[in-house]
Amino acid sequence: MPCRAIAVANQKGGTGKTATTLSLGVALAHRGKRVLLVDTDPQGGLAKSLSWTDPDSLETTIANHLSAVIEGEGADPREGILLT
Repeated sequence: MPCRAIAVANQKGGTGKTATTLSLGVALAHRGKRVLLVDTDPQGGLAKSLSWTDPDSLETTIANHLSAVIEGEGADPREGILLT
């Protein structure tokens, strides 16, 4: 089955992006789908919602991956994935 991407985006804060993403991810997982949620929020709101209490302490973030792409460096795409 092909991979499908769903993006939840809005430039304004407080619009429910994190809550919508979390709810959608949980609902899809309960239906037996494999789900990858990517938290691009600098405050780590989605990570906190999934019980990662200190996102600032994580060694690998989306910023690390974006920087590697910009610099043309190879990076392990699995690095930084938090399993729940």
